[in-house]
Amino acid sequence: MQKKWFLLGFAAVAAFAIACGESTKTPSSPTPAASSDTAAAAADGSTLKISAPTLSSPANNSTADSLTPNLVLQNATAKYVPATIPTYQFQVVDSANATVYDSGSVGAGASLTGHRVPADKLKAEQTYRWRARGTNGSAVGPWSGYFAFTTPKGLSDSGYQTATAVWDPLTNGKTVGNQTGMEFSANGARTIGNESNIRYDLLQTISAGEYSFYVYNLNPLSAGDKTKLMSMQEGTGDITTNDYRFTVEKRGVSYPIPSQVRIRLIAGDADDHGRIFDSAPEVAPLEKNVWYFVRLVWGASRVVFQIYNANGTTGAIGSQVFYKDMGYAPYTYKPLPHTAWVGAPAGRGGTQDASVPNMTVKWLWIGAAGTPRPGFSQAAAPIE
Repeated sequence: MQKKWFLLGFAAVAAFAIACGESTKTPSSPTPAASSDTAAAAADGSTLKISAPTLSSPANNSTADSLTPNLVLQNATAKYVPATIPTYQFQVVDSANATVYDSGSVGAGASLTGHRVPADKLKAEQTYRWRARGTNGSAVGPWSGYFAFTTPKGLSDSGYQTATAVWDPLTNGKTVGNQTGMEFSANGARTIGNESNIRYDLLQTISAGEYSFYVYNLNPLSAGDKTKLMSMQEGTGDITTNDYRFTVEKRGVSYPIPSQVRIRLIAGDADDHGRIFDSAPEVAPLEKNVWYFVRLVWGASRVVFQIYNANGTTGAIGSQVFYKDMGYAPYTYKPLPHTAWVGAPAGRGGTQDASVPNMTVKWLWIGAAGTPRPGFSQAAAPIE
């Protein structure tokens, strides 16, 4: 009997010992949740859980508007919410795939982010590719694909004249034309007064083409009456009654409605009123002490005149602030000899109707239709 009780007691002690041994095992810890924004590097090297940004401009296989293009992207999206994408990195590579510019961290915009390539990084008439990615400190998202773009012709400091074109930078203290009363500086050529102008004797008639330049300080209340921003004519006689008068007026403070813009084109006979074409006068929303790009295009019996906001340092073209078009069918503009002016010479109305005063002009171009304009990708397109 004692042996039986002994065996039962031993079994109970052993069972208790086993139970206690099993209860001392350390419980396994739950697997920690992965971070919502970052993780170990992916196959592409990215450590930020976001999409690649969508490139916007310059568009793929396009021509940039300057040698300092503004790179614009649509912001990346996060794979988890919330997520922070405070900065972006832009890269530009050349045709040999060598990096010519890396922006480092650039602050993000609300939905679009832009960054301008600094001067002296890109060369004229070259093809480059650009890409971008989102960043957050040392964490980086995936790179976008590449977009290719070509840079425009450079804004050369050397002026020239050919049979079909005039390029005059006007920033080198001189002009390839003939100046009267102008002041030259590194910023361009300034019309000191209404009597100031520059004359260009073209080597042949340009019956369809472009005349454009950058201009600073188009003061809506500048001195004068029916003052001229730019003009053309046949020869050098009185421009008011010239058979091929072609003038763009920016009217001054002496006119009843200052800052009106009006185009007049005479197609071959100043005494034939059927050949005189005038656009309706319209006030242009101009501001003094800012840069604009002005562009006059003619041909196929139609004139288009435009004013754009512009960057006077880089040459980049901004938004359009004025547009006017006018037909002159069935005639052709064909002065011989063909003369063009910055401003205009004094005609029978006197100097108060001559040039817009105190405006600074640079990077001037006169070219036959289809001839590329240096520094601006949009050459004079054929008029439809």
